[in-house]
Amino acid sequence: MAALVQPAFAALEPVTIDFEKITLDLDQWGMVALASNNPYAELGVAFTGDAWGVRSNARGCGGFSSFAPVGGAGCGALLLASNPSIEDPATIGVAAATQSPSFTINFAEGFVAGSSLSYKALVSSNVRIELFSGLDGVGSLGTVDGLAAGKCGIAAVEFCDWGDPLTLNFGGVAKSMVVTGGDELFMLDNLSFARQDASVPGQLPEPASLALALSALGVLGWSRKRAGAR
Repeated sequence: MAALVQPAFAALEPVTIDFEKITLDLDQWGMVALASNNPYAELGVAFTGDAWGVRSNARGCGGFSSFAPVGGAGCGALLLASNPSIEDPATIGVAAATQSPSFTINFAEGFVAGSSLSYKALVSSNVRIELFSGLDGVGSLGTVDGLAAGKCGIAAVEFCDWGDPLTLNFGGVAKSMVVTGGDELFMLDNLSFARQDASVPGQLPEPASLALALSALGVLGWSRKRAGAR
């Protein structure tokens, strides 16, 4: 009986950013600065710093960035770069190890362990992902570094062989992540924010559950009345 009248727990669907919407605001180089042109604001996601939405030059995507899309699907991804538009588009993704650009991704609703992202890190990228309990990198929850890095296995393509998604395991609820690494040496895609299950204290059961509970109470009362009559 108690289980029938407990507050309902709702499993929330993850919020996924696949960077396919960046195609709406690309410049002449097939890129967009996500800090100023953010197509995901309605999802509560914001970008600051050196986060560039880029479009692939593979699979007929029509972009200039040298990467093979994750799983062979889609055309967009996020590139960590100080300002790739000032470089020759044909050489985007070439190492510029003297710089260490950084970007922040905020998720106002908060995300929990089990969130994930696909990534490709090139040699000497030295990428570090930091998680924070507050927006804009406030309140450290932990750091992920030592990400696997390597050259691409496809000739003339800088980013490919994405491998399995990186799952973020940490305690608490995070609202921002900060990514730092070598200039144009790191890309990410298919960012999935796992949201904490929610419950509403004192939430009333659904009508069908309520009817079932009342029916059970009625049967229980009738049974006790019969037992007393004996």
